[in-house]
Amino acid sequence: MRVRRVELLRRMKFLLGFVLALIAISGSAASPPEQSKSIYLQVILGTDRTCPQKTCREIGPKLSKKLSPVFRWKHFWEVDRRKLVLQPKKTTRVELAGDRKVEIVFARSDEVEVRLYRRNGLITKTRHSLAAPMSILGGEEDTRDSFFIVVRPDEPALNE
Repeated sequence: MRVRRVELLRRMKFLLGFVLALIAISGSAASPPEQSKSIYLQVILGTDRTCPQKTCREIGPKLSKKLSPVFRWKHFWEVDRRKLVLQPKKTTRVELAGDRKVEIVFARSDEVEVRLYRRNGLITKTRHSLAAPMSILGGEEDTRDSFFIVVRPDEPALNE
C-alpha cells in the first residue's frame, strides 16, 4: 500500500511539472511582439541672427513656450525635421548637419534613450517616456548660437 502511494505521488509530481511547463511555454508564446514606433526629430537653432539657411522656419508657440523662458536667444529656427521609425531593442542613427549625430534606442515599449554626439564625442544622453510630450537636448553651436534636438512622439504642426 505504501509503495502504491509513493508511486502515485511521483506520477502526480511529474504531471504537475509537465502542466506547469506547458503553461510557461504557452504564456510566453502568447505575448505579442513589440511593435515599431514612429517619433519625430526637430533640429532647432537658437540665435540672435536672422535665419542662416533658406529652408529654416521660426518655431511655433508650443515649442517657443519651452525654450524662450529658459534661453536668451531672440530667434529659434527649425533647420531640420525628420520622421523616424524605431524598431524594438535597435539603435537608430541619424547624421545631422554640423558634425552632429543622434542615436535613439527603443529601450522598452514606452521608453527611448536619446544620445547626442558632436564630432566624435557624446554631448549628452537622456531616457524619457514616449508618453511625455517631448524631450529637448542641446549644445553650443559656437559662442553666438546654440542648437537643440527635440524628440517627440506626435507629429509637429507646421508652426511647432
